[in-house]
Amino acid sequence: MKKYHVISAKNFGFESELGDGTYDYFVYPEENFSQSDVMNLYVEVTKYTTKNNNEYPYTPYEYQGTQYCSELYGKQYYEILYNGIFDEDKAPLIP
Repeated sequence: MKKYHVISAKNFGFESELGDGTYDYFVYPEENFSQSDVMNLYVEVTKYTTKNNNEYPYTPYEYQGTQYCSELYGKQYYEILYNGIFDEDKAPLIP
């Protein structure tokens, strides 16, 4: 049975507005990726928001993976959580 690393990436927005889309889930085959490999696909970037004519920095995580979930390349997330390694029958959304 194959095993997969599972990542939860929290979308920006208030949870009540996101509905069931609070998290995007990413799975990576354990045989091809280490934990550090999958975590390195989410890069911290510095962005700025303006409030009351002042700029405030914040740090989102930007997805930089191309082999899996390439349609989400460059998408920014509020938080990245490593959920661990799951058997294929327990991992969400295997590509």
